[in-house]
Amino acid sequence: MAIYYLEIDDEITSAAARIRDSSDDRIALVLSGGARVATSRINFRLLAGEARRRNKRLAIIAADPSVQSVARSADLPVYTSVGDYERAEAALSRGVAGRSSVEVTDALDGPALTAGSTVGAGQAGRGGVTRVPAGQSVSGPRRGQGLISRSSALVVAVLVVILVAAGGFFLYPSATVTVTLHGEPLGPMTLNITVDPSVSAADDQTGTVPGLSKSFPVEASGTFNATGQNVVETAATGTVTFSSNNTYLAVPILAGTQVTTASGIAFVTASTVTVPTATVSGQRITPGTREVPVTAVDKGLSGNVAAGTIINVPPSLASALVGVHPVTNKNPTTGGTHSVTPQVQQSDIDGAEASILAQMTTDFKDALVAPGAVPSGYTLFTASARLGVATCSPDAAGLLNQDVASFQLDCQADGTATLTDMATVRSLAGRRIQATVRTGYTLVENSITTSVGVSIGGRPAVVVPVTVRAEQVPIVDVNQLRGLVLGKSVADARSLLSQYGQVDIAVSPGWASTMPSFDFRIDILIVIPSAQPSTGASPSAGSSPTEGPVVPTATLPPATPVAPSSAVPSPSGPVPASPTTGVTESPSAGSSASPSTAPSGAPSAVPTPVPSPSA
Repeated sequence: MAIYYLEIDDEITSAAARIRDSSDDRIALVLSGGARVATSRINFRLLAGEARRRNKRLAIIAADPSVQSVARSADLPVYTSVGDYERAEAALSRGVAGRSSVEVTDALDGPALTAGSTVGAGQAGRGGVTRVPAGQSVSGPRRGQGLISRSSALVVAVLVVILVAAGGFFLYPSATVTVTLHGEPLGPMTLNITVDPSVSAADDQTGTVPGLSKSFPVEASGTFNATGQNVVETAATGTVTFSSNNTYLAVPILAGTQVTTASGIAFVTASTVTVPTATVSGQRITPGTREVPVTAVDKGLSGNVAAGTIINVPPSLASALVGVHPVTNKNPTTGGTHSVTPQVQQSDIDGAEASILAQMTTDFKDALVAPGAVPSGYTLFTASARLGVATCSPDAAGLLNQDVASFQLDCQADGTATLTDMATVRSLAGRRIQATVRTGYTLVENSITTSVGVSIGGRPAVVVPVTVRAEQVPIVDVNQLRGLVLGKSVADARSLLSQYGQVDIAVSPGWASTMPSFDFRIDILIVIPSAQPSTGASPSAGSSPTEGPVVPTATLPPATPVAPSSAVPSPSGPVPASPTTGVTESPSAGSSASPSTAPSGAPSAVPTPVPSPSA
């Protein structure tokens, strides 16, 4: 005989385990008022069935009348105290001695059928249970006394169990649990995606997508005056004084450096000199000075200028000397004579080429943004724009030293720019961040967002900085979640599931505070948050992003001066390779910049610029 005391919060599974694990064939469960097991008749039916399957006799000990009533409805013997149960068991043990197996079975089944009811005279004990006095025999109810037969009672009991089970199916608490999963952020991930017209397919490993190189033909022409003169006189000469307020570096002045008057009369230095650094005494700065002979660029009377009129130097030299007008001539220049015969000189050609190049550059920029310039669905990167080498007619070299008052110059060039479908850029970024989803997680649909930054110019390839973000959620097993909350209080179930996200629990009937003990009575719905796709500041299809200026790299073929002894060659040389007119392009990461004005071995007057790192 074994007696087990159940706690008020013990579940039916705990009580069934006591029956199943007990080595005794006579078991009593002691229940207090409000015990969870005692809230349902189905629970007692299940416990009785567990005992019968294991050939064990089960009794309930409870002082609470409501618990007694529910237990009796499940045809279980009920006792008000442990003492009553022990005395009844002892009496039954003595009373069945010597009986046949059928009589013993009848005697043991008697209390299960009649507990709580009045039996034969002298047999009613305390607590509404059958008492068996010592020495008396116990026999089953006689068929002639109006009691139902055992077979009829069995049929009635089966019907009652079926009805109770069917009612319990509809009346036993059910629950619907909705778990909205927490989204975990992915990123931000910053990628430098290369748009390359030379590739035909996207490569996720190298971060490259195909692009398209489009051609933009441009042309320009003009008529230009010849300003040169075929003179026989000598050029004017004189001396200029360079002044430097640079307290850090001595500034070299190369032979052939051009200085001019306010009216544009040009002179070149005859030798290389170095202007010393300025000296500082208290708050006074004494400029460093150096004199150097100069010769007028243009022979003739124009080179005879008054004292103090030579005041201009090239912009780069003015910056190094740290002065607005860092040159002057203390005395007039003299000795210049002139003739009146017009002739094309190198400066005329240089000016014409610069004018033509400026016009072609403007036309090229206009062509990039003209309606229909970009195919539908594509985006043009202005940072990739490049104006090719121009061809001119007549050949600029053939114009030099011609004795004409004016000349005509017609030039053509092809410009190119890189285009791409930005959807391929975003798709590659999406695939890259999707590859970072953790094991056991899945990507939230429509959660990928991309933001396109300022592209880094390349010709023809372009590097596009892209920042991509997304969300991931855990992959959950509904059966595992259901097992976590079986039989738990609603508050405990909500606490257990809150680690996965926002939890909403609806229990029926509404007064129930406990989750069902059967998994089929719990429905769990998993909600994955959704997001609307966003592309941030990405340029729209068919547009031209304003991430960088058009920096033409076209050059016009330089004329090779072939000057006779009577002609004056210009020292200005060919057209610069990249006239940026004050607009510069940010260097890409890893590039370097070096000064181009300082001679080899001479100290630089301007600190070397350090390129900012690429985005």
